[in-house]
Amino acid sequence: MGGVWEEWWWWCARPGRLPRAAPLTILIATVLTIITLLFFLNAKGLSRHPVPHQVWDLEDHDFDGAPQNHPDLVSYIRQLHLLAPSTGPYNLHNPNFSDFSQNGQSKKIEKILKGKRGGFFVEAGAYNGEELSNTLYLERHLGWTGLLVEPDPWNFWTLRKRGRKSHAVHACLSPSPYPKEVTFKQSDTMGHIVSGSEENNPHGIFTRVKCFPLYSLLLALNTTSIDLLSLDVEGAELQVLKTIPWEKVIIRVVCVEYKHVPEGGQALITYLKEKGYALDSTLGDDFIFVRKDIVERQNEGNL
Repeated sequence: MGGVWEEWWWWCARPGRLPRAAPLTILIATVLTIITLLFFLNAKGLSRHPVPHQVWDLEDHDFDGAPQNHPDLVSYIRQLHLLAPSTGPYNLHNPNFSDFSQNGQSKKIEKILKGKRGGFFVEAGAYNGEELSNTLYLERHLGWTGLLVEPDPWNFWTLRKRGRKSHAVHACLSPSPYPKEVTFKQSDTMGHIVSGSEENNPHGIFTRVKCFPLYSLLLALNTTSIDLLSLDVEGAELQVLKTIPWEKVIIRVVCVEYKHVPEGGQALITYLKEKGYALDSTLGDDFIFVRKDIVERQNEGNL
């Protein structure tokens, strides 16, 4: 290969040829560079996700409507969508902050769970992993880990740079008990799944995003026990909660935004009461619910 390049440069350098050959040389060099980069990036991706061939052969649309506990779906999420926790240092804009949550949700949850260490959370609507985070305090100060769910590609790109010690997935929580792909409107902290009334509105920035059921994501993480579910999905909160097979999972505390729920905040209270939860407090636009058995143990002084 070296001899070929030497002959090429010798030919280009001959008197009278360089001015005409230079643009072509630059073009060829650029194309070769791009091909080389793509090759190495693809090779890196393959080595990072050693998965069975049958998973590679499946396309995203093959899972549309699949049961949320389907083993192929769970393997697909685990191998191709979950990003591992960072092993490096945090890269925060405001590292001296303690509680990054908007209205003290993190400290409230710490109090409810009596300062529990090493807990597990799921934060849906994780934004950039730092600002307005309900889980960063728990992760940094109490050694928690968990899953950060963020569908907005710009926010997720920023989140990945924060060095969070939790898994992350660029997706939304499905409002149905099966995976689906939706149109998502990007809008900083207000991004949301597009409703029927918005589909013909050309204003805004839209993208297609995969949605996975919460239960599918938990199975991909090999856990069905959550200390905190933080749910801020701009209106789809009740729908997401209704996809959960409550008899198969344990969720101790639910922090859920009620402001944009079409059915209203009372619908959230009614539904979660039926599932065995008590409304503990309201902080800003969030309800904080606690499993009744935890409340009872707290009242008895056993927690």
